[in-house]
Amino acid sequence: MRHSGLLLTVVASLALSGCYSLQGAERLVTKDAKPAKFRYADIKMFVDDFEKAKEFRIGQPDAKNPHVNPMLRSGFMYNYSFCENYFNVMAKNQRRSKISRSLLAPLTSVITGIIGLQDFSSNPGSKEDLIQGLAIGSAAATSILDIYDEHFLFGTDNIDSVETMTLKALDAHSSSVSKQTNIRFETGMKHLIDNQGQCTPQSILTLARSSIKNSDIVATKVNVTKDAAGVDINEAGEGKVTVGVRGK
Repeated sequence: MRHSGLLLTVVASLALSGCYSLQGAERLVTKDAKPAKFRYADIKMFVDDFEKAKEFRIGQPDAKNPHVNPMLRSGFMYNYSFCENYFNVMAKNQRRSKISRSLLAPLTSVITGIIGLQDFSSNPGSKEDLIQGLAIGSAAATSILDIYDEHFLFGTDNIDSVETMTLKALDAHSSSVSKQTNIRFETGMKHLIDNQGQCTPQSILTLARSSIKNSDIVATKVNVTKDAAGVDINEAGEGKVTVGVRGK
């Protein structure tokens, strides 16, 4: 019983730090533009497509690369799946947070009652130490939950709406990119990085703040290089794609 307050604090801290991830969905492409390595996820399809596109790029850097589009399709699929799974995990963690908060008060009361039933006649100071330790542990656990809930990007009441909006942004981006043809390997990797970036807390928050009722998620192609005559240098018109909100 002596360490009940400390144990309560440690359990709450470990539960939150271990379960809650505010980094966004898993990143398919690493910072050095290579497929990420996962311990619990199989992305072999994307890795195979990536290697084919990369080898063709190395051997024929100026030729039309037929392997880029398959690489993009498989990459977009994994990004969508990772993002959907991210929201599922975060929704479960938010529910655990609410349950933990609800259980904290009755659990503290039960432990306090158990302490009160013990015989401390031989060591009267121990009872006060235990109660004080429990109070500190309960306050610390509550503070941890307060901090998490304060900085949590989506509440349980609106997480479904935010998930739908984010997945639409992913779909809008991938659909716009898929309409382009003759995409270079390097540009394809940029598109994949931009696509996975749609499911990060920063991007989700920006999109949520800019969204209004009855708005559409749209993808816009920008930064297409043109020659002096105003004609696209890339004959297929490949360009960077951004995602935003358009009100009706």
